[in-house]
Parts: sequence; C-alpha cells; structure tokens
Amino acid sequence: MTDEKWEDLKENIREKFKVLEEKTEPDIMTDDIGNEIKGEKDIIIFEGPAGKMKVTKTKRPVILDKKSHYHKTQAGKALIEYIVSDTEFTNKLEVFSWDELAQKWKEIDTRGGSISF
Repeated sequence: MTDEKWEDLKENIREKFKVLEEKTEPDIMTDDIGNEIKGEKDIIIFEGPAGKMKVTKTKRPVILDKKSHYHKTQAGKALIEYIVSDTEFTNKLEVFSWDELAQKWKEIDTRGGSISF
C-alpha cells in the first residue's frame, strides 16, 4: 500500500465512521546480532461495521540481504544479520476487530488483497 492510498483510506474512514483514536508509533525490530531495524506504525481505531475496529500500516526498510554468522561448535546455531535499504521501504496493512469476550484485538483475514467499508 502506498502512502497516498493509506491517506485515502484514513480519509474514507474519517468520513464514514466515528474515529476513536489515531496515532503513530515507532516499530523497532531487532536482528540476532542486535542491530535495530527502525520502522513506523500508523494506527487508526474507529467504530466500524463490525464494532470497534483497528487498521494499521507498518512501514519498514526493505531487507536487501541476510548474513548468517555461524559458530564453530556443533550445537551452535546461526545468527542472522539483516542488511536493509536506506531509501526503499515496504508497507504492511493489517485489519483487526475488537473481541469483547477475549478483550483483545483479533486480526481479520485480508488475503484477497482488498478491504471495503
């Protein structure tokens, strides 16, 4: 999902539903070596057709390469180091609905590649 499409989706949600919360959080992933891969997570929570819903867009740098660091011992496992791009990013869209019984967010399957409200 491009940034423009994300903004269009947020605007569409704002027009049709009552927005409860809108925020941006840091999204930090760490590889086995200890390098931090810094991303950003945009979140919008609203009252949707299925009750309380949350849509998130996670933006992270593209992983260009994985380097494996092996130990010489027999039982040693390989540590993975990620090489990431400084200029290219990937976006991931996730949709959740609030489960009242479990009191937690439940992901909605969007394998078809589209979502409509």
